[in-house]
Amino acid sequence: MKYIGIVVWVGIITAVFLEQSFFFAYAQEQPQIQVPSEEKAEFALADQPLEIWTFINDYRIITGKTLYLTVQVMWKLGVTVDLEGIDRVNLSPFVIEDVTLGERQIFDNEHDYAVITYALSLPSDIRAGIYSIPSFSLSYRNEVDKTEGIATSAPIAIKKVAILMEGKVDRDVIAIGDHITYTLTIRHEKNIKLLWESIEKLNFSPFEVLHRNIKESTEKAIEKVLITYTLSVYELGGKKMTSEIPALTALYYGESSSQTDKSKGDGSLIETHEVKTAPIPIIINSLLKTVDVPLEGIKGPMSYSGKHAFFHGYLPMSIGIILFVFLGITGLRSLAGKLSPALPKPVVETPQIAMEKLKSVLTAFQFTDDDTLNRHMIHNINKSLRTYVGMLIGISNERAQSATTSDFLKYDTQRQLPEQISTIIQAVLKQLDELIFGRHLGKESVDKVLQGVKEIIERTGLKIS
Repeated sequence: MKYIGIVVWVGIITAVFLEQSFFFAYAQEQPQIQVPSEEKAEFALADQPLEIWTFINDYRIITGKTLYLTVQVMWKLGVTVDLEGIDRVNLSPFVIEDVTLGERQIFDNEHDYAVITYALSLPSDIRAGIYSIPSFSLSYRNEVDKTEGIATSAPIAIKKVAILMEGKVDRDVIAIGDHITYTLTIRHEKNIKLLWESIEKLNFSPFEVLHRNIKESTEKAIEKVLITYTLSVYELGGKKMTSEIPALTALYYGESSSQTDKSKGDGSLIETHEVKTAPIPIIINSLLKTVDVPLEGIKGPMSYSGKHAFFHGYLPMSIGIILFVFLGITGLRSLAGKLSPALPKPVVETPQIAMEKLKSVLTAFQFTDDDTLNRHMIHNINKSLRTYVGMLIGISNERAQSATTSDFLKYDTQRQLPEQISTIIQAVLKQLDELIFGRHLGKESVDKVLQGVKEIIERTGLKIS
């Protein structure tokens, strides 16, 4: 041991004189971004033998894009529904590209249902404007009282636009310094002209643009611009661990013969319009960075001379490796009989992390006039709340996401939550179902749900702290 101490002191003194730099590394298992799966929801059912519910994946369409209309047909036990010819219904002016009819399934003790998916498109010669997917009817026969009837769906308004801009990211949970791939897709008709000056000045703050790649292509009558950005963030103001990629705005104008004549004749200005993307919330995982490591090197490469690299890099690292190997062998010899290998424990998500993610989703929610964006954010709040409550009562995330609202808290067999909190959770989950699957979104209903979720966080946050 005397020789070991001498070698250690020699190594420390040598490292001080050579100004050895210490490098810190950290690793953290990234939580996976799960693709939203189909969830069973509890509807506010009317006392009708047959009901038809319709859902659309997007309320905007452009030439060449396919819309997916999901029709859920629900009927009482003892009712026979005529589903023949479901692929021949008239949805004009929309064209049916494909129809998928699901199998009959059990909804509850009194109802069965089937899901029908329509792939729809609009003819290329239809101008921009608001069009309606018309209602359609299904006939049925009640075998109990021998009565017959017809149920009708509700029409859905769809807006055809001349330009469509969408933004997507490859992941939404990162550590400081990680890279995000942001894909901006712009589809527009050939008579639409983009003002590239506005695209060049897109602001991603607080994220920095490290790289950009532009690809242009033509798909029949539609021109497509695909811009891939590599983004990163190196610091955040304050202790807030949630940021967002802001809504991006691009300018465009419609090219016509009259506008061309004006621009050539008297120099009149061309009227421009805006097209926007939705903001995307990004979670900064603070557990992935537990020490204050300088991140300047991530921002770009720095060049050093060979002499500097040798004395400040290779030599100190070689000395450190030699000392590490020597001390490691010596320590293993003395402790070989006492130590047993221990497998590293997998890093799992905790209720605290799930609660922080739920808070971040609530913070990022902004009620807008776009029902599609509002429903998407409400859907994210529903998923995060189910994950959080599921962890409190000790069930897996898969079961929490797939359980119906009426059966959700039945999994709390150990009575982890007080009865008062369980009642609030049950009510909030039902309100979320009504917002997600209802026909209209009211701001008062949304505010009521948000207040209920905040109350759940306040009551249960004291329990897990």
